[in-house]
Amino acid sequence: MFDASPLSWHNGKIVPREQAAPSVASHSLHLGIGVFDGMMAYWNRDHYYIHQIKEHLYRFQQGAQKMGLNLPWTIDELRSGIQSLLEEIPQKDYYIRPIVYRSVPQINVTGSDDMPIDVAIFGVTAPRNIDKALICHISPYERVSSLAIPVSWKICGTYVNSYLVRRAAEAKGFDDGIMLDRQGRIAEASAANLFLLQGNTLVTPQLTPDIFPGITRLTLLSLARSLGIEIIERHIFPTELSDFDGAFLASTLMELKALTKIEDNKYLTSEHSLFCNLLKEFREITHQ
Repeated sequence: MFDASPLSWHNGKIVPREQAAPSVASHSLHLGIGVFDGMMAYWNRDHYYIHQIKEHLYRFQQGAQKMGLNLPWTIDELRSGIQSLLEEIPQKDYYIRPIVYRSVPQINVTGSDDMPIDVAIFGVTAPRNIDKALICHISPYERVSSLAIPVSWKICGTYVNSYLVRRAAEAKGFDDGIMLDRQGRIAEASAANLFLLQGNTLVTPQLTPDIFPGITRLTLLSLARSLGIEIIERHIFPTELSDFDGAFLASTLMELKALTKIEDNKYLTSEHSLFCNLLKEFREITHQ
């Protein structure tokens, strides 16, 4: 279970978290009209460090704008809001969640932008067990097409897709599901990008409009290049999973999470030198 911070930054002020709750009849609650982002704030004895905070807030700002939820605060003002919040809550690691939504009563489907918005920022802590390996299956739910909903914006309603994937996986005893796209190619997990290991080569699905362009994914690819690791971005099909030596998921919240199994394909990812090296270097740059 997640433990949310008792306070939140709400429309420019630090308030008790409950004051940021939307109406039960809100547009966002009924239709999923909202945009969010997520970033890790690591507490390092005397300061917080948020890796690529500007990139996260820029993505948040752009997604909100494209959804017609234009933010009245600049990236610098939002960053200041996060810092103000962190000064008021207990010092520990937090997953920071900014979210923009419409709290006013409106249950009809309407494309009108003429409704006020609310912006809230809060933190959550959770027993993430970041060193625990996972097992996955191929999900019966495919990745939602970007022709239906743009997947590069973190739209609240889009994550019903992720919920169904995770729910189906857990019902069968797996930790997560790997989604395929409409062409039957491997896309990603419910809320993380997938990487595969083949010898000393890092392989990941080629970025298409149907695959989320994760900031952690981009960070990892940049890191691998700086270490001289060969990278292959290409279309991957489920029948190829037996050809790899290891697999792992990557996201802001889980960092790099080793997989020991996808369907009947077993991996010793946690013992793979390439994974161990990437994990060590990744934590060094994100936990400053």
